[in-house]
This record gives sequence, C-alpha cells and structure tokens, in this order.
Amino acid sequence: MIVYRESVSKFVNQCFDGTAALDIGEIISNQMRLCGITYFGESQVNAWNASLPEMAEVLADSGIDGNIDVAVEYKLVQSRDRIDFLICGDDENGHENVVVVELKQWSQVRPSGKQYFVNTFGGGGEGDYWHPSYQAYNYAQILVNFNEYVREKKVGLPSCSYLHNMAEGNSILLGNKEKYPLVETAPVFYNGQKEELASFITTFVKKPNKELLYQIENSRIVPSKLLAKMLAGAIKGNPFFSYDEAQATSVSEIVETAIDSAKYGGKRTIIIKGGAGTGKSVVAINALGQMINNTEAGHRLNAIYVTANASPRYLYTEELVGNDFRKNYIGSLFRYPTVLCHAGEDEFDCALFDEAHRLFDFKGGVGITKGTHVLDDCIRASRVSVFFIDEDQAVIKNDFATIDRIKDAAERMHSKVIEGKNLELKTQFRVAGGETYISFIKSFLGYHHDVTLYHPDKYEFRVFDSAAEMQQAIKEKDDQYNAGCSVSGKCRLVAGYTFEWVSKGQFRDGPDYDIILDSGDYKAKWNLRCKQVGTNYSWLNDPLSVKEVGCIHTCQGLDMNYCGVIIGKDLQYRDGKLLFVKEEIARSDQNSGIRTADDDTAQRLIRNTYHVLLTRGMLGTYVYCEDEGLRDYLKGMLSVK
Repeated sequence: MIVYRESVSKFVNQCFDGTAALDIGEIISNQMRLCGITYFGESQVNAWNASLPEMAEVLADSGIDGNIDVAVEYKLVQSRDRIDFLICGDDENGHENVVVVELKQWSQVRPSGKQYFVNTFGGGGEGDYWHPSYQAYNYAQILVNFNEYVREKKVGLPSCSYLHNMAEGNSILLGNKEKYPLVETAPVFYNGQKEELASFITTFVKKPNKELLYQIENSRIVPSKLLAKMLAGAIKGNPFFSYDEAQATSVSEIVETAIDSAKYGGKRTIIIKGGAGTGKSVVAINALGQMINNTEAGHRLNAIYVTANASPRYLYTEELVGNDFRKNYIGSLFRYPTVLCHAGEDEFDCALFDEAHRLFDFKGGVGITKGTHVLDDCIRASRVSVFFIDEDQAVIKNDFATIDRIKDAAERMHSKVIEGKNLELKTQFRVAGGETYISFIKSFLGYHHDVTLYHPDKYEFRVFDSAAEMQQAIKEKDDQYNAGCSVSGKCRLVAGYTFEWVSKGQFRDGPDYDIILDSGDYKAKWNLRCKQVGTNYSWLNDPLSVKEVGCIHTCQGLDMNYCGVIIGKDLQYRDGKLLFVKEEIARSDQNSGIRTADDDTAQRLIRNTYHVLLTRGMLGTYVYCEDEGLRDYLKGMLSVK
C-alpha cells in the first residue's frame, strides 16, 4: 500500500520548509490515517521527524534527479510491516530498481547471543533486535517472493540500513561479515557517511520512472514457491530466509537453546504461537536444518520434526526423496509423536512439534500402552521441546495439547518454559490476501463481532451457487498450474465433516459416492483411503486427487495454490445469526467427536475446522455453501470498489 509518495524535490522541501503548516511527521501521520492505518503513536511521529530529514539531507546533497520518486512507510500487503524508505527509478542502463532503506535512531549496539541480532535500546526498550540490514533485506525478499511484477520484470531491490545517530566505530560489530555475512550485500551506513549512502543509492537510481511504484502496487500477489520446494536447502543446512523478525527470533531461540542445553544440560520447553499461514513450518524446518548441521555442542544435534498430522510428513518425504536424500534418512527426521513414547530420557537434543494442537491424548494402541501421557513423554524424551501451537486450529475433541497442558507437563518434567511476545508469529504469509483476508474470514466465522467486508482484488475469492461449477473451476486452475507436467497443480477441493463415508474401502472407480450435491450433478468421493494408493501417500501431490474431496486431516498444514471449500449444513445462517449445527455432522465421523460434544465445544470445533479449510489457498479460495442463507450472507460480505 502506498502511504506517502512524492518526488525527491517535494520530499526535501517538506522536510526543510520552516514556514510550512505541517512538519514531515504530521504529513506522514495524516497520510497513514487516510490509508486506514492507525496503529502508530507519538513516538513513531517523533521518529519520522528525526529520521526523514536525515534522508532528505542525503538526497539533497547527492545531485540526484529531483523528479525521482521516494516512498515512506510503504505497507506490504502480506503483513502489518512497513518499509521505512524507498527510492524508485532506473539505473543508467534503464533497468528498474527500488532501493530499500531501513532507518534506525540507535546510537550504540552490543553483541547478542541470537544469530543475526544485536542488543540495543530500540522501540521496545532494551533487548535483542534484528540486525537492521537483515531487516531491510527481508523486506526486499518479501517483494521478490510475493510480488509478480517484481519477480517477472526482475526489478532490482538493493537494500541497506542507515543509522544516522551512530558513530562509524560500531562497524566493528554491525559490519562484521563473519557474524553478519549479509552486510556485504546489504551494507550499513553511519553518521557522517551521507556521501557513501548517496553513492550507493545513485548507483541504482539515476533516472525517474513514474510508473514503477504503481506497477508494483497494482501487481498480483503470487507466492514464488511452496514451502516444500525450499526444504532441500534447509535440510542441508542452508536455511531459506525468514520472512519477518518474529520468525528469525524464533529460529535463533530454538537453535541457541538447543546448543546450550546439549553443552551444559537442562531441559527447556519453548512455546511458539502462530495462526494459520504465519510460518510455523518455515521456522520448524529452518531450525531443524540448522540443528542437524550444527556441531557447536561437539556433535551434530539430534533433532526431529514431529507432527500428529500425517499429510505434511508424507508431502515433505515425497519432495525430498530423490533430491539427494535417502528415504530412510528423511524418515528419521520426520516422525509421528509415538516415537517419543518409546524413546529414552533426553534421547533427542530437540524435538519440534509442528501443529502441536493436533497432539492426541492417546488412550493406548498405536504401539503405546494404556495410560501413557503423550505430553509428558514428548518432553521427557527431548532436552529441548518446541511446541508450535494455534489453539484456533484444534478441530477434533481429542486434540489434546493446549498451552496450559504443555506448561503443566513441563513442570512435571522439570523443564523450564520459554515463551513471550517475541515468540508469537502474527504475519500472514501463506494467503496472498494477507491479514485483510484473514480478518475477513474470522469475521465471517464469528470469531469476533466486527463485520469485515472484503474486496477480492489482491486475492481471488469467489462464492459459487453450484458445487459442480466450483469443481470445474478448481480443475481448470489445477491444469493451469500443472502446466503440462506430471505433478499436481496443487488445486483441490476440501470439505467439513458433514458427509457420510459411503465409499470407505472401495477403489477409486468404485460405484459409491460420498458427496452428492446440485441434485446429483456433482458427485465425489472422500480422499486418501482408496485401496490402491496405500499408506505413506501425499494426496496433494497426486494428480488424480483433483477429482476427490479432502478432509481436514488431509489438508491441515499444507499449502495449496487454489482451494475450493464445501461448507456443509453444520454451518448455517438464520435471522442475522450464524448457527453451528452439530446434528449435521456425519454419523460415520468417528474421529472429531463433534456430534456428541457439548454445544460450546461443537461450535468451537466447527468454526476452527472451516477456519483451517478457508486458509489453505495461497492464490485463491472458492466456496460453495450448502445452506443458501449462509451463501447469501457470505456474498453480502464481499464489497465492490
């Protein structure tokens, strides 16, 4: 979102015109409010008044063309994050570039125990903060990874940081290329280095390009690659880049804690909170790769990724096997929770529990004895236990792990709990619609009472009157993203718990269908359990599964390009109210426990189920509601600009 955009000449004048009615901080704050951004305070206005004139001096003395555009507080679609300062234009060869500048008022820094962090007094008080050049580079990478125009046109995004209050002597720490290798690409500039910063900027921007910022602003938001495609490098110890400071903080906390515990002993339990699509798996896989390739403790850390949900494990295995990895090696890294129940005390240096809210309260069976307490065993078997959790994604009655239960188990196992706001993942990175779309879905499902309208401009959201039409649209998208390859285009249909499992045990071409809608025009089977596909199978990677409907257990934790969601009659709309109808849950559903749960629990699980399903699609979500009232209500929440 463009908050403030002006030419260099006008920006400089606004910073230094002593007769102007408004100072630059007030101008920016007024523009923020016009854009509907209100989460800033007086300290931010003071920061603009302090830092922006410093940038104006750099540009005024640089000889740069006054018609070149600058932007302040450019808001990224995916998050609440805003880029401090952009300079947009062409280099001497006509190549489009946008220089990203992170501005800091810091005056001194100290070493931090966290990788890629420094200790200083910042906006949140004294503490560990991401190295500013890493922050600038991160913003550039978000644009590269999500903005179609930037990626296709190969727009240059050189990045740097400017610490205008800091003496150059701090370069001994901040400019340490061994500790912070990225500074070679994204340099730091200090007080007294206006000419050096100006030279960096004018290397990339010499001529105006008035359309560039608007081309970027109006581009489609299209993620460049799926998480699974990034796995191979991470497992080899080459972490893919964290998208925000919370992710980087979480990875660093996990790795440093695991190294410390392996060296000196002591048990730790780390709790990392994050909603759907905020990058819990990004953090888990990144940390896994860094630990299994780390020898600081005198040995490679024995770390594993654990999830009760089979689908991510099967998908990651399929993506990695054949990519320089053997199947048994990958199988040793990606495990089912019961492996902890059979393990010795502290057998693992670190266990990463992704989708921890899906840990079951095992009652015996699946290879463990009756009376086993899964959380106790998980923490007992690992020096460091990391739980990635979103309590709004618990979708069956037996989803056992809550934050309180994890803390209770940690206390019993004498494991110190590590948690905090710096370990909360809040930025939405899966869904191209970003936080605006997530707020809309939460409003639709009644998580809060504020009615949030949604305009599907950056993210494709459609409500269908026919399930058959939606299935055809998903098939067309799957063919489009398949692009003639033998792999899946990762566009699928999913549904809630309301349809009986009639075809259980049949082959794919068996006679019975589970889901029949549109007076018989639409017929489909549930996924996964067809006899010929066997076990250890990734439904999302199977091209034939585009004809099937996935259940919550199949798709939770996975990224799709487009997701078509069938909302059954367990969610209805009457007389201005959402109705959660547990009696509509299929009798063949022996897993969720919704049908026999109390009303409050049933409502929570139905709501959570559709929240998960409606946040799988990275590029778009299609919806068909069986209940006509709900369909009309949802259509009414779509605004037209």
